[in-house]
Amino acid sequence: MAKINYITVSELNYYLSRIVSGEELLQNIPVLGEVSGLSVSGSHLYFTIKDEGAQLQACFFNFGKSYLPQNGEQVILFGSPDFYARGGRMSFIVNKIEPFGRGKLFAELEKLKQKLAAEGLFDTSRKRPLPRFPMNIGIVTSMSGAVIYDMVNTFRKTNKITNITVINVPVQGEGAPQAICDGLRLADKQGFDAVILARGGGSVEDLMPFNDERVVRAVYNMKTVTVSAVGHETDFSLTDFAADARAMTPTAAAEMLSFDTDEIAEQIISTIKYAAKTLTARTDALYNKVLSSTKEVNYICKAKLDSYTQRINKAVTKAELLTEAKLSASERKTENLLSKLSALNPANILGKGYFRAMSGNRQINKIAEFKAGDAFRLYGADGTLDAEVKSVNIEK
Repeated sequence: MAKINYITVSELNYYLSRIVSGEELLQNIPVLGEVSGLSVSGSHLYFTIKDEGAQLQACFFNFGKSYLPQNGEQVILFGSPDFYARGGRMSFIVNKIEPFGRGKLFAELEKLKQKLAAEGLFDTSRKRPLPRFPMNIGIVTSMSGAVIYDMVNTFRKTNKITNITVINVPVQGEGAPQAICDGLRLADKQGFDAVILARGGGSVEDLMPFNDERVVRAVYNMKTVTVSAVGHETDFSLTDFAADARAMTPTAAAEMLSFDTDEIAEQIISTIKYAAKTLTARTDALYNKVLSSTKEVNYICKAKLDSYTQRINKAVTKAELLTEAKLSASERKTENLLSKLSALNPANILGKGYFRAMSGNRQINKIAEFKAGDAFRLYGADGTLDAEVKSVNIEK
């Protein structure tokens, strides 16, 4: 049998280590990848850098005040690969980390957040409680889309008396931050009990106007109690931290500030009845006390006691009549308010046979805005339907 010229594992690994460390093209190179499994031990960072096809262990020794990435963030690592001969492991020794793409955006947001926090814009001690029964609410949002209609419908399910005013502003795009600031300042001058800053969900880029420093400062400077309701449950914007309260969604903001008017009316009626019952009980107790005292009084005082009894009876009767009158007046006033508000309810208007036509995010007000082949959606009191224009006939 021929002799085999072999090498040991140690020799092979040592050889690979020399190749990796001696290759000039592999020294201090930039590598793009996603961070995962990040852990900190003392002044050292340990994590995995990966992409769709591969992954590599990475170490950053004595990272000090260098940029600290987050799991899931794309970064560019500067450093050199290293093959550990004894363990047979390849790793990347990092000497610098820079955010890449959205990671850079997150880094800028975090920097702005820390700056504003240091100025006190996010202090919880300055946050005001929400009003218990707000009668006038301003909503700063876009009239296009379903957000505002969902919010109004949420209010009107239980609340028939709160006045809602919408200040229409663009909620994304280049001019959105300044428009939102102007809308907030306008709302702050209207004497609202509370203001809601709202928009529906979207990408990180779509929500960026609500991370704009100008908008955050405008929210902080609001004299009116303000609720930030931006995106979905998992979305956070800097306006959430500057506002008096954060709602997970625009609909949740409506629920936070709404109250059940029927329940309040019942509570008022119950309170009046309780007051009447208490007054009657106290009057009866006084009456019984007077009657008890008459047993010890000389018959000469009987005429005077009779007079007192009559006065008490009159007081009881007057109190009962007054209580019943106030109760009836309160019930009539409540029923009148509910009737008026029901007549103003947009949902009731739709219930009379009217429909609202939408093409995308645009509301259609005239037949002339349609053309054959257009797809549109009709909103009615009991639901929606999708349709397509077959032909357009304009009556002149």
